[in-house]
Amino acid sequence: MPSRDSERIRTLLFDKLLPLWSMHGIDQRNGGFHERLDARLAPLPLGYKRLVVQCRQIYLFSHAALLTGDAPYTDIARAGLGYLREHFWDDEHGGWYFKVTPEGRPLDRSKDCYGHAFVLFALAWYYKLTEEEEALALARRTLAVLEERLAAPRHGGFLDGAAEDWEHAPQLRRQNPHMHLLEAFLALLEASGDRRYQAAAERIIGLFRRHFFDAKSATLGEYFQEDWKPHPERGHIVEPGHHFEWVWLLHQYARLAGDAKVLDAAESLHEWAYAHGIDATHRGIYDEVDRNGAVLRDTKRIWPVTECVKACAVRLAHAGVGKDGGRLTAAIDLLFDRYFFEDGRWREHLDRRLAPITTDLPGSTGYHIFQGLTEALPVL
Repeated sequence: MPSRDSERIRTLLFDKLLPLWSMHGIDQRNGGFHERLDARLAPLPLGYKRLVVQCRQIYLFSHAALLTGDAPYTDIARAGLGYLREHFWDDEHGGWYFKVTPEGRPLDRSKDCYGHAFVLFALAWYYKLTEEEEALALARRTLAVLEERLAAPRHGGFLDGAAEDWEHAPQLRRQNPHMHLLEAFLALLEASGDRRYQAAAERIIGLFRRHFFDAKSATLGEYFQEDWKPHPERGHIVEPGHHFEWVWLLHQYARLAGDAKVLDAAESLHEWAYAHGIDATHRGIYDEVDRNGAVLRDTKRIWPVTECVKACAVRLAHAGVGKDGGRLTAAIDLLFDRYFFEDGRWREHLDRRLAPITTDLPGSTGYHIFQGLTEALPVL
Protein backbone atom coordinates (compact mmCIF):
# COMPACT_ATOMS: atom_id res chain seq x y z
CA MET A 1 0.00 0.00 0.00
CA PRO A 2 1.40 3.47 -0.86
CA SER A 3 2.49 5.48 2.15
CA ARG A 4 0.80 8.70 3.20
CA ASP A 5 3.87 10.64 2.06
CA SER A 6 3.96 9.04 -1.38
CA GLU A 7 0.25 9.71 -1.89
CA ARG A 8 0.48 13.39 -1.02
CA ILE A 9 3.64 13.79 -3.10
CA ARG A 10 1.95 12.28 -6.16
CA THR A 11 -1.10 14.46 -5.66
CA LEU A 12 0.99 17.60 -5.33
CA LEU A 13 3.24 16.91 -8.32
CA PHE A 14 0.94 15.29 -10.84
CA ASP A 15 -2.46 16.73 -9.93
CA LYS A 16 -1.41 20.23 -8.88
CA LEU A 17 2.09 21.47 -9.77
CA LEU A 18 2.34 20.16 -13.33
CA PRO A 19 -1.14 21.33 -14.40
CA LEU A 20 -0.45 24.71 -12.79
CA TRP A 21 2.79 25.28 -14.71
CA SER A 22 1.46 23.88 -17.97
CA MET A 23 -1.45 26.32 -17.74
CA HIS A 24 0.25 29.43 -16.34
CA GLY A 25 3.99 28.99 -16.87
CA ILE A 26 4.07 28.84 -20.67
CA ASP A 27 4.27 32.06 -22.66
CA GLN A 28 1.48 31.38 -25.13
CA ARG A 29 2.10 34.62 -26.99
CA ASN A 30 5.87 34.61 -27.50
CA GLY A 31 6.89 31.03 -26.81
CA GLY A 32 9.15 29.67 -24.10
CA PHE A 33 8.41 29.86 -20.40
CA HIS A 34 7.62 32.77 -18.10
CA GLU A 35 10.40 33.77 -15.75
CA ARG A 36 8.27 34.21 -12.64
CA LEU A 37 4.61 34.24 -11.59
CA ASP A 38 2.98 36.39 -8.94
CA ALA A 39 0.79 35.06 -6.14
CA ARG A 40 -2.22 35.12 -8.48
CA LEU A 41 -0.30 33.10 -11.10
CA ALA A 42 0.08 36.01 -13.50
CA PRO A 43 3.49 36.43 -15.19
CA LEU A 44 5.53 39.23 -13.68
CA PRO A 45 6.65 41.89 -16.19
CA LEU A 46 10.37 41.50 -15.52
CA GLY A 47 11.48 42.31 -19.05
CA TYR A 48 13.59 39.18 -19.57
CA LYS A 49 13.77 35.41 -19.77
CA ARG A 50 16.87 33.66 -18.42
CA LEU A 51 18.59 30.69 -19.97
CA VAL A 52 18.50 28.69 -16.74
CA VAL A 53 14.72 29.00 -16.33
CA GLN A 54 14.03 27.84 -19.88
CA CYS A 55 16.30 24.83 -19.36
CA ARG A 56 14.88 23.87 -15.98
CA GLN A 57 11.38 23.91 -17.41
CA ILE A 58 12.44 21.72 -20.33
CA TYR A 59 13.80 19.30 -17.74
CA LEU A 60 10.60 19.48 -15.70
CA PHE A 61 8.29 18.58 -18.56
CA SER A 62 10.67 15.98 -20.01
CA HIS A 63 10.86 14.19 -16.67
CA ALA A 64 7.10 14.54 -16.20
CA ALA A 65 6.44 13.01 -19.62
CA LEU A 66 8.78 10.10 -18.85
CA LEU A 67 6.95 9.34 -15.61
CA THR A 68 3.39 9.84 -16.84
CA GLY A 69 3.52 9.04 -20.55
CA ASP A 70 1.40 12.14 -21.15
CA ALA A 71 1.93 13.40 -24.71
CA PRO A 72 1.10 17.05 -23.85
CA TYR A 73 4.12 17.21 -21.55
CA THR A 74 6.30 15.89 -24.37
CA ASP A 75 4.91 18.59 -26.64
CA ILE A 76 5.71 21.26 -24.05
CA ALA A 77 9.29 20.03 -23.66
CA ARG A 78 9.77 19.87 -27.45
CA ALA A 79 8.40 23.39 -27.93
CA GLY A 80 10.62 24.66 -25.10
CA LEU A 81 13.73 23.20 -26.71
CA GLY A 82 12.75 24.70 -30.05
CA TYR A 83 12.42 28.11 -28.43
CA LEU A 84 15.79 27.67 -26.73
CA ARG A 85 17.58 26.84 -29.99
CA GLU A 86 15.92 29.68 -31.87
CA HIS A 87 16.39 32.50 -29.38
CA PHE A 88 19.32 31.70 -27.07
CA TRP A 89 22.00 30.22 -29.33
CA ASP A 90 24.66 32.71 -30.50
CA ASP A 91 25.22 31.97 -34.20
CA GLU A 92 28.19 34.32 -34.44
CA HIS A 93 30.31 33.41 -31.40
CA GLY A 94 28.79 30.12 -30.29
CA GLY A 95 27.30 29.30 -26.92
CA TRP A 96 24.09 30.44 -25.28
CA TYR A 97 22.97 33.95 -24.31
CA PHE A 98 22.26 34.61 -20.63
CA LYS A 99 18.99 36.52 -21.19
CA VAL A 100 16.55 37.41 -23.93
CA THR A 101 13.62 39.83 -23.93
CA PRO A 102 10.12 38.44 -23.34
CA GLU A 103 9.72 38.48 -27.13
CA GLY A 104 12.93 36.48 -27.59
CA ARG A 105 15.47 39.07 -28.70
CA PRO A 106 19.00 38.89 -27.20
CA LEU A 107 19.20 41.08 -24.10
CA ASP A 108 22.20 39.98 -22.06
CA ARG A 109 24.57 38.35 -24.54
CA SER A 110 27.12 37.22 -21.95
CA LYS A 111 28.00 33.55 -21.59
CA ASP A 112 27.27 32.04 -18.18
CA CYS A 113 28.78 28.71 -17.07
CA TYR A 114 25.88 27.96 -14.73
CA GLY A 115 23.39 28.48 -17.56
CA HIS A 116 25.37 26.27 -19.93
CA ALA A 117 25.34 23.52 -17.30
CA PHE A 118 21.56 23.57 -17.39
CA VAL A 119 21.51 23.47 -21.18
CA LEU A 120 23.41 20.18 -20.94
CA PHE A 121 21.09 18.95 -18.18
CA ALA A 122 17.95 19.80 -20.16
CA LEU A 123 19.31 18.10 -23.27
CA ALA A 124 20.09 14.95 -21.27
CA TRP A 125 16.55 14.67 -19.99
CA TYR A 126 15.01 15.57 -23.33
CA TYR A 127 17.07 12.79 -24.93
CA LYS A 128 15.98 10.35 -22.22
CA LEU A 129 12.40 11.16 -23.22
CA THR A 130 12.62 11.31 -27.02
CA GLU A 131 15.89 9.58 -28.03
CA GLU A 132 16.28 12.32 -30.64
CA GLU A 133 19.91 12.28 -31.74
CA GLU A 134 19.83 16.02 -32.38
CA ALA A 135 19.68 16.59 -28.61
CA LEU A 136 22.90 14.66 -28.08
CA ALA A 137 24.56 16.46 -30.98
CA LEU A 138 23.64 19.78 -29.42
CA ALA A 139 25.00 18.61 -26.07
CA ARG A 140 28.31 17.66 -27.68
CA ARG A 141 28.44 21.04 -29.40
CA THR A 142 27.74 22.85 -26.13
CA LEU A 143 30.40 20.91 -24.25
CA ALA A 144 32.94 21.59 -27.01
CA VAL A 145 32.28 25.33 -26.78
CA LEU A 146 32.62 25.25 -22.98
CA GLU A 147 35.88 23.34 -23.11
CA GLU A 148 37.30 25.56 -25.82
CA ARG A 149 36.15 28.95 -24.56
CA LEU A 150 35.53 28.78 -20.82
CA ALA A 151 37.98 26.21 -19.48
CA ALA A 152 40.70 27.44 -17.12
CA PRO A 153 43.65 25.21 -18.08
CA ARG A 154 46.09 26.68 -15.58
CA HIS A 155 44.10 25.89 -12.45
CA GLY A 156 41.39 23.56 -13.72
CA GLY A 157 37.65 23.79 -14.02
CA PHE A 158 35.71 26.49 -15.79
CA LEU A 159 35.42 30.23 -15.41
CA ASP A 160 32.10 31.56 -14.15
CA GLY A 161 31.38 33.36 -17.39
CA ALA A 162 32.58 35.55 -20.23
CA ALA A 163 31.47 38.33 -22.53
CA GLU A 164 29.49 37.73 -25.72
CA ASP A 165 32.72 37.07 -27.66
CA TRP A 166 34.10 34.91 -24.81
CA GLU A 167 36.53 37.56 -23.62
CA HIS A 168 37.48 36.89 -19.99
CA ALA A 169 37.89 39.33 -17.12
CA PRO A 170 39.21 38.73 -13.58
CA GLN A 171 36.41 37.14 -11.61
CA LEU A 172 35.44 35.29 -8.47
CA ARG A 173 35.15 31.53 -8.97
CA ARG A 174 32.39 29.34 -7.55
CA GLN A 175 31.81 25.68 -6.93
CA ASN A 176 28.11 26.01 -7.82
CA PRO A 177 28.39 25.95 -11.65
CA HIS A 178 30.73 22.97 -11.39
CA MET A 179 28.24 21.14 -9.19
CA HIS A 180 25.59 21.54 -11.87
CA LEU A 181 28.02 20.58 -14.60
CA LEU A 182 28.61 17.36 -12.67
CA GLU A 183 24.85 16.85 -12.49
CA ALA A 184 24.57 17.41 -16.25
CA PHE A 185 27.49 15.13 -17.11
CA LEU A 186 26.04 12.32 -15.02
CA ALA A 187 22.61 12.76 -16.63
CA LEU A 188 24.20 12.66 -20.09
CA LEU A 189 26.28 9.62 -19.16
CA GLU A 190 23.21 7.77 -17.94
CA ALA A 191 21.13 8.80 -20.96
CA SER A 192 23.70 8.16 -23.69
CA GLY A 193 26.34 5.82 -22.29
CA ASP A 194 28.95 8.12 -23.86
CA ARG A 195 32.10 7.83 -21.74
CA ARG A 196 33.23 11.35 -22.60
CA TYR A 197 30.72 12.47 -19.98
CA GLN A 198 32.19 10.14 -17.38
CA ALA A 199 35.62 11.65 -18.07
CA ALA A 200 34.14 15.14 -17.72
CA ALA A 201 32.45 14.14 -14.45
CA GLU A 202 35.73 12.70 -13.14
CA ARG A 203 37.43 16.05 -13.72
CA ILE A 204 34.76 17.80 -11.63
CA ILE A 205 35.19 15.20 -8.90
CA GLY A 206 38.92 15.96 -8.98
CA LEU A 207 38.15 19.63 -8.29
CA PHE A 208 35.83 18.59 -5.48
CA ARG A 209 38.54 16.51 -3.84
CA ARG A 210 41.32 19.07 -4.27
CA HIS A 211 39.52 22.36 -3.71
CA PHE A 212 35.78 22.38 -2.96
CA PHE A 213 35.67 19.92 -0.06
CA ASP A 214 37.72 20.67 3.03
CA ALA A 215 38.12 17.33 4.78
CA LYS A 216 39.44 18.93 7.97
CA SER A 217 36.28 20.95 8.60
CA ALA A 218 33.96 18.64 6.56
CA THR A 219 32.63 21.68 4.73
CA LEU A 220 32.05 22.65 1.12
CA GLY A 221 33.49 25.97 -0.01
CA GLU A 222 31.44 28.27 -2.21
CA TYR A 223 33.71 31.12 -3.32
CA PHE A 224 37.30 31.03 -4.51
CA GLN A 225 40.08 33.02 -6.11
CA GLU A 226 41.44 32.26 -9.57
CA ASP A 227 43.82 29.60 -8.17
CA TRP A 228 41.03 27.95 -6.11
CA LYS A 229 42.25 29.30 -2.81
CA PRO A 230 39.31 30.39 -0.63
CA HIS A 231 38.17 33.89 -1.45
CA PRO A 232 39.50 36.38 1.16
CA GLU A 233 36.09 38.00 1.78
CA ARG A 234 33.66 35.16 0.98
CA GLY A 235 35.64 31.96 1.40
CA HIS A 236 34.14 31.31 4.84
CA ILE A 237 30.57 31.03 3.53
CA VAL A 238 28.90 27.61 3.56
CA GLU A 239 25.46 26.72 2.18
CA PRO A 240 23.96 23.65 3.87
CA GLY A 241 21.66 23.15 0.88
CA HIS A 242 24.67 22.58 -1.34
CA HIS A 243 26.02 20.06 1.14
CA PHE A 244 22.86 18.02 0.66
CA GLU A 245 22.98 18.50 -3.10
CA TRP A 246 26.53 17.16 -3.25
CA VAL A 247 25.55 14.17 -1.09
CA TRP A 248 23.06 13.13 -3.74
CA LEU A 249 25.48 13.83 -6.60
CA LEU A 250 28.31 11.87 -4.99
CA HIS A 251 26.01 8.88 -4.63
CA GLN A 252 25.01 9.22 -8.29
CA TYR A 253 28.66 9.41 -9.29
CA ALA A 254 29.51 6.35 -7.21
CA ARG A 255 26.72 4.40 -8.91
CA LEU A 256 27.46 5.46 -12.49
CA ALA A 257 31.26 5.63 -12.36
CA GLY A 258 31.82 2.76 -9.94
CA ASP A 259 33.81 4.91 -7.52
CA ALA A 260 32.54 4.33 -3.99
CA LYS A 261 35.47 6.19 -2.46
CA VAL A 262 33.53 9.47 -2.75
CA LEU A 263 30.92 8.22 -0.27
CA ASP A 264 33.12 9.00 2.72
CA ALA A 265 33.02 12.66 1.76
CA ALA A 266 29.27 12.40 1.19
CA GLU A 267 28.83 11.06 4.73
CA SER A 268 30.89 13.93 6.19
CA LEU A 269 28.97 16.57 4.23
CA HIS A 270 25.62 15.12 5.26
CA GLU A 271 26.36 14.92 8.96
CA TRP A 272 27.95 18.39 9.06
CA ALA A 273 24.89 19.90 7.39
CA TYR A 274 22.60 18.22 9.92
CA ALA A 275 24.75 19.36 12.82
CA HIS A 276 25.13 22.99 11.73
CA GLY A 277 22.62 23.79 8.97
CA ILE A 278 19.36 22.76 10.64
CA ASP A 279 17.48 25.12 12.94
CA ALA A 280 16.70 22.88 15.91
CA THR A 281 14.32 25.47 17.41
CA HIS A 282 12.13 26.55 14.51
CA ARG A 283 12.90 23.84 11.91
CA GLY A 284 14.17 24.56 8.43
CA ILE A 285 17.59 24.86 6.84
CA TYR A 286 19.61 28.05 7.06
CA ASP A 287 20.58 29.75 3.81
CA GLU A 288 24.17 30.41 4.94
CA VAL A 289 26.46 29.52 7.83
CA ASP A 290 30.22 29.79 8.20
CA ARG A 291 32.75 26.96 8.39
CA ASN A 292 32.42 26.88 12.19
CA GLY A 293 28.64 26.57 12.00
CA ALA A 294 27.79 30.16 12.99
CA VAL A 295 24.63 31.35 11.25
CA LEU A 296 25.24 34.05 8.63
CA ARG A 297 21.79 34.19 7.00
CA ASP A 298 18.98 32.71 9.04
CA THR A 299 16.41 32.87 6.22
CA LYS A 300 15.25 29.59 4.68
CA ARG A 301 14.61 29.01 1.00
CA ILE A 302 12.60 26.00 -0.18
CA TRP A 303 15.29 24.43 -2.36
CA PRO A 304 17.64 23.32 0.47
CA VAL A 305 14.77 21.28 1.92
CA THR A 306 14.14 19.53 -1.40
CA GLU A 307 17.88 18.81 -1.62
CA CYS A 308 17.77 17.38 1.89
CA VAL A 309 14.95 15.10 0.72
CA LYS A 310 17.13 13.89 -2.16
CA ALA A 311 20.11 13.29 0.12
CA CYS A 312 18.09 11.29 2.66
CA ALA A 313 16.37 9.32 -0.10
CA VAL A 314 19.58 8.30 -1.85
CA ARG A 315 21.17 7.32 1.47
CA LEU A 316 18.13 5.18 2.29
CA ALA A 317 18.30 3.56 -1.14
CA HIS A 318 22.00 2.86 -0.60
CA ALA A 319 21.91 1.57 2.99
CA GLY A 320 18.24 0.87 3.65
CA VAL A 321 18.47 1.48 7.39
CA GLY A 322 19.41 4.12 9.92
CA LYS A 323 18.18 7.55 10.88
CA ASP A 324 17.62 8.80 7.32
CA GLY A 325 14.08 7.48 7.28
CA GLY A 326 13.06 9.80 10.10
CA ARG A 327 15.01 12.67 8.55
CA LEU A 328 13.29 12.12 5.21
CA THR A 329 9.86 12.11 6.82
CA ALA A 330 10.68 15.27 8.78
CA ALA A 331 11.84 17.11 5.64
CA ILE A 332 8.70 16.09 3.72
CA ASP A 333 6.51 17.18 6.65
CA LEU A 334 8.27 20.54 6.71
CA LEU A 335 7.61 21.06 3.01
CA PHE A 336 3.91 20.29 3.33
CA ASP A 337 3.46 22.12 6.63
CA ARG A 338 5.25 25.36 5.76
CA TYR A 339 6.10 25.65 2.08
CA PHE A 340 3.42 24.03 -0.09
CA PHE A 341 -0.08 25.26 -0.79
CA GLU A 342 -2.71 22.68 -1.68
CA ASP A 343 -3.11 24.06 -5.22
CA GLY A 344 0.50 23.48 -6.30
CA ARG A 345 1.93 26.89 -5.39
CA TRP A 346 4.63 27.24 -2.78
CA ARG A 347 6.29 29.73 -0.47
CA GLU A 348 9.72 30.38 -1.90
CA HIS A 349 11.46 32.01 1.05
CA LEU A 350 10.76 32.02 4.79
CA ASP A 351 12.32 33.87 7.70
CA ARG A 352 13.88 32.16 10.70
CA ARG A 353 10.50 31.56 12.33
CA LEU A 354 9.13 30.18 9.04
CA ALA A 355 7.00 33.20 8.18
CA PRO A 356 6.82 33.96 4.43
CA ILE A 357 9.14 36.62 3.03
CA THR A 358 8.03 36.52 -0.62
CA THR A 359 4.91 35.54 -2.55
CA ASP A 360 6.32 35.17 -6.08
CA LEU A 361 6.86 31.81 -7.79
CA PRO A 362 10.20 31.64 -9.64
CA GLY A 363 10.13 29.45 -12.73
CA SER A 364 13.45 27.96 -11.64
CA THR A 365 12.14 26.28 -8.48
CA GLY A 366 9.95 23.59 -10.04
CA TYR A 367 13.16 21.77 -10.96
CA HIS A 368 14.10 21.43 -7.28
CA ILE A 369 10.62 20.42 -6.15
CA PHE A 370 9.98 17.87 -8.89
CA GLN A 371 13.38 16.24 -8.78
CA GLY A 372 13.54 16.18 -4.99
CA LEU A 373 10.15 14.61 -4.46
CA THR A 374 10.37 12.12 -7.32
CA GLU A 375 13.68 10.92 -5.89
CA ALA A 376 11.87 10.20 -2.62
CA LEU A 377 9.03 8.16 -4.12
CA PRO A 378 10.90 4.87 -4.67
CA VAL A 379 12.01 4.63 -1.04
CA LEU A 380 8.79 5.71 0.63
